[in-house]
Amino acid sequence: MKAERKIALAGNPNVGKSTVFNELTGSNQHTGNWTGKTVDLAEGCYYYKYNDYKLYDLPGTYSLVISSKEEEVARDFIESLDYECIVCVVDATNLERNLNLVLQISEITDKIVVLLNLCDEAKKRNIKINCEKLSEMLGVPVVRATARSGRGINNLLEAVHNIVTGNENPKPKGITYISPIEQAVGVLERAGMKRYKALRMLEDGKEPDDLKLKTAYMKAQGILERFNVSGDNFIESRTLSVFQKSDLISKTVSEALPSRAEKREKILDKILMGKYTAIPCMLLIFAVVLWITIAGSNYPSDFLRSVFDHFEIWLADAMADIGISQTIISLVVNGVLRVLLWVVAVMLPPMAIFFPLFAILEDFGVLPRIAFNLDPCFKSCGACGKQSLTTCMGYGCNAVGVTGARIIDSPRERKIAIITNSLSPCNGRLPPPTLWQLLWLKTIKILLK
Repeated sequence: MKAERKIALAGNPNVGKSTVFNELTGSNQHTGNWTGKTVDLAEGCYYYKYNDYKLYDLPGTYSLVISSKEEEVARDFIESLDYECIVCVVDATNLERNLNLVLQISEITDKIVVLLNLCDEAKKRNIKINCEKLSEMLGVPVVRATARSGRGINNLLEAVHNIVTGNENPKPKGITYISPIEQAVGVLERAGMKRYKALRMLEDGKEPDDLKLKTAYMKAQGILERFNVSGDNFIESRTLSVFQKSDLISKTVSEALPSRAEKREKILDKILMGKYTAIPCMLLIFAVVLWITIAGSNYPSDFLRSVFDHFEIWLADAMADIGISQTIISLVVNGVLRVLLWVVAVMLPPMAIFFPLFAILEDFGVLPRIAFNLDPCFKSCGACGKQSLTTCMGYGCNAVGVTGARIIDSPRERKIAIITNSLSPCNGRLPPPTLWQLLWLKTIKILLK
């Protein structure tokens, strides 16, 4: 019986990697933990052209420069080379960012297949990618796919099979770093160390135990220190080189035409963020929202009040018929129940109108632009522009405004937003101040006569 062929599945988070995994393995999968880690391990099996394959779904990672346990697990597995092929799942709508990981993996192994996923989303956004040119620039096979509909999966299976069986031998085109790094890596390579291990050693700054390698390592570090690219500067320089190559490849192979959504956003930017139109438009939008809320809530409020009045009368008569005293009826019906029902009749309709309107404004991108425009004003008060949104939400309900303050990142500014939100008169407290203002204006008018 032939041994199972090990295949790794790598990629950034949220690129459809799990969808690809499920398409390939179906129900032949199980989940556990990586050895010595608390990170989930998903593995499954599939069969293709007389070969059994075992597929490992690695944790999503943006880079092999680790910053979490998940990224550490992914990096260690990739560097172990305990697989015959690795599939790099790439988001076609965000090619530049995803290529960073592909380029880093290509320094470790040449057994790579790039799966260009989410091609349907790219088409919706008018993004065109030349797969042949991308394959040429990377030096590895590239497969176009939309995993959730199953398109391109058969082509992926064939590409993996060709690499595993030796029918195709990719030759990834590596990254050329700045001269000091290349010189330092060259010293370690001549001492018998592989390129990716040399880069990892210089990145970690750990001396090897082997005497020959230690001598080479000290020489390499001397080169880096001479040009001031050791330590954090080494990581920054290496990362910059990867980003620059990703940017070059992305701009060469992809073409993004403006979609309808992007055109709409540009128009919104011109209007809502214009030098002379921003503030008037914001005031107008907020005034319209308040007017629709106040005027539109009158009808459902009157209807609810009429229904509740009839219900109170019916309940009072029913309680009287079974012999309950008028004192208890007055306490329960005219006291507790009436207050509760009036609160519902007064507060529910405005909230049912105000917050859906807010949600619509958020979906159209109006609210983020309002927060951006008001940020300088709120900053001058020691607050945050996002507080403008929670303050507006407070006009619908202070409780919602307080809970909405979680969108503010700074703990100090979040506390300010929570404390000051109670100063916004919600629809339950708006009538009393309005009534006092009307009485005050009427008194002034009488006195002036």
